Amino acid sequence: GEYVLDDEELRPAKDSEWRTTIGEFVEGLLSQDKYYSTVLPRLPMSTKRQLEAKLAPIPQSRKRSKSNLAFLEVYREQGVKVEISHDGEWLTGTTLELLEDMPSRLKVLVKMEDDTEKVISLGRIILADQRYKSTVGRMPRGRSRSRSRDGVDWAREKGKTDKELVEEMRKADREKAVCSSGKEYAKKPVGYKAACALPREQGAASHRLMEEETFVPMKQVRRRSPSPSKGEQDFRRNAPSAEHQARMQQLFEKYGMAKGSEGGRTGHDIDGPEMMRFG
Repeated sequence: GEYVLDDEELRPAKDSEWRTTIGEFVEGLLSQDKYYSTVLPRLPMSTKRQLEAKLAPIPQSRKRSKSNLAFLEVYREQGVKVEISHDGEWLTGTTLELLEDMPSRLKVLVKMEDDTEKVISLGRIILADQRYKSTVGRMPRGRSRSRSRDGVDWAREKGKTDKELVEEMRKADREKAVCSSGKEYAKKPVGYKAACALPREQGAASHRLMEEETFVPMKQVRRRSPSPSKGEQDFRRNAPSAEHQARMQQLFEKYGMAKGSEGGRTGHDIDGPEMMRFG
């Protein structure tokens, strides 16, 4: 539509210093997947391809509209030979009137060769009259004229066709999709219940409550016990094994107890000193 070529200045946020135009803002809403942090609804593929065909020529039309601002006096005259872009084709006609009811969206009333009349935006019209071939335009007051970086006279040149611009846009999108990685891909928003069922740093009671509410079983994250220190590792490495301790216990019981009992018997068998009694 004509609003994508509206060059009125716009500041989207109240406290932001960033400025744009209404046309660029509308184009961003139609072509981007997000509005700030809000994910916009996805379009069906057939609708998306039709939208691409409409948006692909917009940057080129915006350059042409800016260049044509220098020739408003020419477009105010009647009978100036021009060419207009209509449905991807360039058609010949002559000017009838410059429509200036909306200063940010100027349009030209053109009479076609079949005597029909069409209202065309400045971004879709070029001068084809040889009388103005070498005419240097003059920008309106308050507007600065800047040369095109590509060196093209957009007030007289047709530029690339709509088909070529659409192919370039789709090729750029394919290359962007191939070169992107990980988080740069557009992801489908997670539903409320699925988002609630995602594992979080919470206790067992919270996990059970979330499972009951969402009917989605959650896996408890097992925490590993802290690894022993180096001193404890050395002590465990040098300590005797359980088998060795059991064997030593058996030897102690066998020989230690026997020696103790033998010592008890020898103590009772030794005769004490003889005692002599007189009388």
